[in-house]
Amino acid sequence: MHKNKMQPPGMKPQNMTKTVGRILSYLKEYRWRFIAVLVCIMMAAATSVASSLFLEPLIDDYIKPLVLMDNPDFSGLLKAIAILGVIYLLGIAATLIYSQFMVTISQGILKKVRDEMFAKMQTLSIGFFDTHQHGDLMSRYTNDTDTLRQMISQSIPQVFSSILTIVAVAAAMIYTSWQLTLIVMLAVVLMLIIVKTLGGKSAYYFMRQQKALGALNGYIEEMINGQKVVKVFCHEDKSKAEFNHLNDELCRDMTGANSFANIMMPIMNNLGNLLYVVLAIAGGAMAINGVGGLTLGAIAAFLELSRGFFRPISQVSQQVNSIVMALAGAERIFELMDAAPENDEGEVTLVKASKKDGAYSESDSP
Repeated sequence: MHKNKMQPPGMKPQNMTKTVGRILSYLKEYRWRFIAVLVCIMMAAATSVASSLFLEPLIDDYIKPLVLMDNPDFSGLLKAIAILGVIYLLGIAATLIYSQFMVTISQGILKKVRDEMFAKMQTLSIGFFDTHQHGDLMSRYTNDTDTLRQMISQSIPQVFSSILTIVAVAAAMIYTSWQLTLIVMLAVVLMLIIVKTLGGKSAYYFMRQQKALGALNGYIEEMINGQKVVKVFCHEDKSKAEFNHLNDELCRDMTGANSFANIMMPIMNNLGNLLYVVLAIAGGAMAINGVGGLTLGAIAAFLELSRGFFRPISQVSQQVNSIVMALAGAERIFELMDAAPENDEGEVTLVKASKKDGAYSESDSP
């Protein structure tokens, strides 16, 4: 059986900063497209904040006065709704553009990564392939590159978008009501504690999952290629036992990873809903008592901003697991790329030799 000398399952990435740097180095070829992506992300974040803030004048300046009129004129309201629609359309267009750009960028980077991996494999010695499971090497081309694709095409733009949205929404909330913003910040501290606790546990199991998946794929590939040998030497029971061990290990790691990852989003959503109720009650009480100059429109705008604030936090908490899994896979890919190539220690000259009287000599005859 091949012995894999690479990182054992569950081992954390040796140098996450270096791995991230190498991944980002592939973006140099697409820097102008990536700049366009960042611009579109900023536009999408700006439209998200603008649409929420627009609710305040929409309610206070248009809807409330119309309710009190005997013969309301809806022309102003329709114009305001049209403006809001344009804002939403700009956000949709920006999101569509940067999503398409990221698909092109991610596929181009993965093509280059696969080319470099395959080219490097041609320089490796036979001993390398004798000491590494073929299925584990194949897993780097399939599973690890797929997690890398998800990170580049989805996680990276999502994280950038979430960070920009959080900053912009936080500024808008402070502008609307700094008192209610303090309540939001207290909830953020609680959410960060939850994300750190659950994210750390799920990250550990996600890294183990990638290693265990590679080990299982390697064993399956090895058993399929050597099935005749297994049959000849009656090795079936031992093969089953080894497969069950690897399969159970993968099952435990995947269960642990997804258990922590899957409960994070519901917890965050429920905390967000609870905060929404608290903010509505606190905002209503402040408006009734004339604190902070809050109006009905301002409360509605702040509630929408609070949802826009926690939504990206929840998204980032979900993307953390994907990023950690992708970095673990990327390190396995770069580990293959960094393997020592076969060393050519000299030259061999082929000549035509002939044997005469028990001795070999170089011959010029054809």
